[in-house]
Amino acid sequence: MTPSELQSHQTLIHCACINLNPAQQATIVQQAGQYALSPTLPTAAEEHGLAPLLYAHLQRAGVDIPAAVKRDLLALTLRHRHANRARGRVLAEILAAYDAAGIEVRVLKGMALAHLIYPEPGLRPMRDIDLLVKPAEARRAQALLAELGFRAPLAQAGALPDKHLSAAKRQTEGLSISVEVHHNLFNASTPVAPMGLADLTVAPLHFSVNGQMAQTLGGADMLWHLGQHFIYHLNVAEPMRFIWIADLVGFAEQYAADIDWARVADQQPTILNVLSLLHFAAPLSDELRRRAGIELGREPSGIGRDFAGWPRAPLAQQRAKGYRRLLADTFLPGEWWLRLHYGLGSTRSLFWTRWVRHPFNIGSCLWRVLRERLAQPRSQTIHPREKHYAR
Repeated sequence: MTPSELQSHQTLIHCACINLNPAQQATIVQQAGQYALSPTLPTAAEEHGLAPLLYAHLQRAGVDIPAAVKRDLLALTLRHRHANRARGRVLAEILAAYDAAGIEVRVLKGMALAHLIYPEPGLRPMRDIDLLVKPAEARRAQALLAELGFRAPLAQAGALPDKHLSAAKRQTEGLSISVEVHHNLFNASTPVAPMGLADLTVAPLHFSVNGQMAQTLGGADMLWHLGQHFIYHLNVAEPMRFIWIADLVGFAEQYAADIDWARVADQQPTILNVLSLLHFAAPLSDELRRRAGIELGREPSGIGRDFAGWPRAPLAQQRAKGYRRLLADTFLPGEWWLRLHYGLGSTRSLFWTRWVRHPFNIGSCLWRVLRERLAQPRSQTIHPREKHYAR
């Protein structure tokens, strides 16, 4: 990272929380005083899905924001606020149509979290609206979107796609609104059991969007979904987004009293391991740690630092850093990322994972790429970032 990128990164990781405590606000003020906020900060914040939240935190902390940075962050904030209001109106329209048709539905991820845990929906950027229906209702739900003016490709007869139907799109208020109808929370390649609407374990949470009542996953189910989403996408091929930290920690904090933490510890201990590591980026409250029984080890190195080796980028793009640095980034990534990626938490030994498990997985990834190149014409070779990395 350049010094400017490093400064932006440090500011962002401290702002990856929905609500900042006084100590976190003081840290942001201190950083802003020590390093002028970089002109690259708005771009980095947008990449991490944090631009509106960052702007709100900087204003609340009383930070003197440089004019150019303030202009860009304000523009991004207003853009996301407008987009989410438009998505809210579209979602209310869809929910009303589904209700009239007798289709049971849960609103997933960003659209639900924006209304449940964020002070106002515009603070949570999103790319699309995700809906979960029963497999038997998926095609009818997609057809209803077409009746509402969406370009909604219908799945062919036979088995449904792995996780969701093709995205339905509609132009609304100058925006392209995208809706994905899911029948499963997880891809088949995710190392967890399939989970559809019929497999949910607790009562749904409710929220209102534009006067229309909506349902989303209940406490334990939402925690499981958010945690698995974070773990699945925290890999060597895809960049980490700090908004996932704000989502997971924010939800755990708000619904700490409603979640059966004993059951989580028994059936989903990896989620507690993830939370124990996120604490060092987005500090958990004493109440959450007590209720969840989260144990903290020593603070790991490299907090907030993402994987930077191969295959995150092709070798040709990384040669400039030198082979020694490339090998270190690939086989010896930062401790915080390594523990998160393998679900170790902050208390377990890292020795086996550091020196055996991770190098073996990188070697396996390299072997798959070599086999593909031998089996396919060069123009058809798929880069590893287009595949999901097996842990």
